[in-house]
Amino acid sequence: MLEKTINGFSVVAYATQPEGRIPPRAFLETRRLVPKAKPADAEAEAAESAQPEADKPEGQPFEIFVSRRFRSTIEAMSAARNALDRVKNVDEDGVPDPLPE
Repeated sequence: MLEKTINGFSVVAYATQPEGRIPPRAFLETRRLVPKAKPADAEAEAAESAQPEADKPEGQPFEIFVSRRFRSTIEAMSAARNALDRVKNVDEDGVPDPLPE
């Protein structure tokens, strides 16, 4: 997985392994970064770490190069890495621009 930070979002590129008749696929995923505040003491840090998982930002995956059939996971990861390199902006909804087909 490769990661890049753009406009307060973490953008990650990854590929999946083939499963049965489903070929490898390439993805970009965006996740809003949460600003980190320094706790005043150890109690505040313990309370912060006890926050439920629902408070943490959820990733938004985008399958890329849907019409392309990759021969291997390495080829899919290479395509995802190249797509991540081309991403220059992420809008406020977490959609990377430009987003490959």
